[in-house]
Order: sequence, then C-alpha cells, then structure tokens
Amino acid sequence: MQLPILRTLALVTVGNAVLRKRDAGGFWPNDPMFRYTASLDFMTPRENGNLAHAAAGPDVWFKKLASRGCTGLRMHSAPMRQDPKLGAIPEHKLVGMVGGGPRWLIEPVYGDHSELWEGFDRIGDKDAADKKIWLTAYVLIGEAQSAPKVDADIRGASLDLRAALTAIEKVARSMPDAPFADAFVGARAALEGKGGAPPPDFVRFTTLKPEAVRLLQAAGGAWVFGAMGSWNDLSPDAALKPRYQQTSKDLFVALQRAVLVVANSTYGR
Repeated sequence: MQLPILRTLALVTVGNAVLRKRDAGGFWPNDPMFRYTASLDFMTPRENGNLAHAAAGPDVWFKKLASRGCTGLRMHSAPMRQDPKLGAIPEHKLVGMVGGGPRWLIEPVYGDHSELWEGFDRIGDKDAADKKIWLTAYVLIGEAQSAPKVDADIRGASLDLRAALTAIEKVARSMPDAPFADAFVGARAALEGKGGAPPPDFVRFTTLKPEAVRLLQAAGGAWVFGAMGSWNDLSPDAALKPRYQQTSKDLFVALQRAVLVVANSTYGR
C-alpha cells in the first residue's frame, strides 16, 4: 500500500482516538511511516491564494480540531485527476506513480458541516544526512455539508475482498510461475486471523476492532498495485487478458473499500 494512503488512514484512525482523549504521544514523529518525513504540516488557504500555516505536526492539528468542536474524522476517496490528452486510465494502473490513483481525503466533522483536507508531498533536501527528504502538507481544500453516515461495514468489506482475492488468485495461477498467487492466499488467511504480516505500528494508538485490524492486514498483503515489478507490470496472454483486467479492477475496488471502512469504523467510537 502506498505511503500517502496508509498515512491518511493513520491520521484518521489515530486522530479519532485522540479526539476521544486517548494518548498517542509516540505517533508523531516516531512511527516508522515517518522515517523519511522531514515535516508534516497543515495549511489553510488565504484570500490572496497563498497558504497559511495552521499546525506543525498531527498532534497540534488534533488539538486544534478538538478546540474548534470537531466530533470526529472520516476518510474518503475521490476520482483521480485524469489527463485529457492521455484519455481515461484505470486508477489502479497509476496508483504507484506520484499523484496517481484516487485522491484520499480527510473529513473533520463539525455537526452539520465538514472540512475536506488533502495531502501533498514534495522533496526538500534530497541530500539530508538523516534521509528525511519529504515535506508533507495536508491542505484545506473546501467545506461541505456533513453526510449522515459513511460506510463502516467491516463484514461487508471483508466479504467483498475475499471474493475478489479468490477470483484474482485463479488468474494468477494461470500465468507462468503463478505471480502473486501466494500473496492473495496470504491475504485471505489474514482475513480469517490465520497469519499475515503484523499490523502497522500506528494501530496501537487507535481504537480499531480486531476484525478491522484483520481487514487492514489483508488489504496490505493484497496491495499488489504499484510500478515496476508489481501486478500492474505483468503481460498476460491475449486469452487471459480480459480476466486479468476485470479481476484487477475488482480487487482494487475491494481494497479501496477496505481502506475506507477500516478508517471510518473508528468514527463515532
């Protein structure tokens, strides 16, 4: 799973815990996902088009949200910005590229209205001795009326992911050397609590239920979409290509739902 997606999920789940008075003192800047992050700022637009600095670090941002009456955080995805010159490209094909794939947004909720924040990354000192080269900022991009609810159906998302994994594993086993088939099997096992990589470190600061953690582990294990060497880089034969394309799309949709459900399962808890 690409870092910007995991980071946004972490900010939502950890933020919801902090808003409910849970201590997350070791999250920023010590979590492993920040090992190459020099700064993590939160910015708001000014009337002149420039940005104003609202908070340095998520801990300060969470406190400011609480002081303004934020009742919780939710996570959303928005369609990828397509280049008209290139035509429509499936989001899973570009998710491994900078700026590619869906846009991942954070929604702080204030009663009947909400804000929308989007994360951006740029390179700072590429020669930094500590290798912390990334400058990250979440920018307030607008406000909207709060939706009454969001998808937090862990069981439904788990069933969707299991079905997508079963279908795409068959495609993988139809290729020479069965690329990624074991990853799909392992992800299904993680859904059942029978293995998988350990959950991300930030989970210890959250209120995620065990079944949500299993869904997150499975999504991480099944996230085969990226750049060179990824599932996207395969070239199935002509007979298999339609199934490869359809199961790839279906898996990405299921993974996208899984990420959002994991994040939003902590809203209101």
